[in-house]
Amino acid sequence: MDRDGQPGTPVSWQAIMAALASSRLRELYAAFVLGQEPALSAKEQQKLVDSSLLNDDGGRLMVNEHAFKAALAGARRPEAEGAERFLLTGRIEGLPKRAADRLKLFEFLIPQIIDPDTTLTEKQLNAKLAVFTDDVPLLRRALVDYGYLDRERDGSAYRRAR
Repeated sequence: MDRDGQPGTPVSWQAIMAALASSRLRELYAAFVLGQEPALSAKEQQKLVDSSLLNDDGGRLMVNEHAFKAALAGARRPEAEGAERFLLTGRIEGLPKRAADRLKLFEFLIPQIIDPDTTLTEKQLNAKLAVFTDDVPLLRRALVDYGYLDRERDGSAYRRAR
């Protein structure tokens, strides 16, 4: 959304926050919100207009009623779908609660962790799992328990089960 609440140039929440970080600009903006018309310098006016907090309507400054909504809409990221939704910044924060979601996550991860017909030592497997999680033992055990990895009885080696 643009500064008028229509599709177009997005409103930057960073620009809004930068303007509101200044106590003087914050006071001026508050005055406009309260329906006052405070005296301000050309530089102050430009900063408030550039931040999208105010609109310049032919020389008359008006509060932009759409600024915050437009900034929030512009800041939204599309929600990830499938297994990727469990990987915040590429890492697993915790295993999904629903079994079906856990299976989707494991199906997504296993080809990235170990190739078919490959045997890894526990140390090698741990290094690969550490790319995706801080809780390596939890993920390793889950992959074994759910049948994605086969483990030697002594725990020395792991193979892809599926």
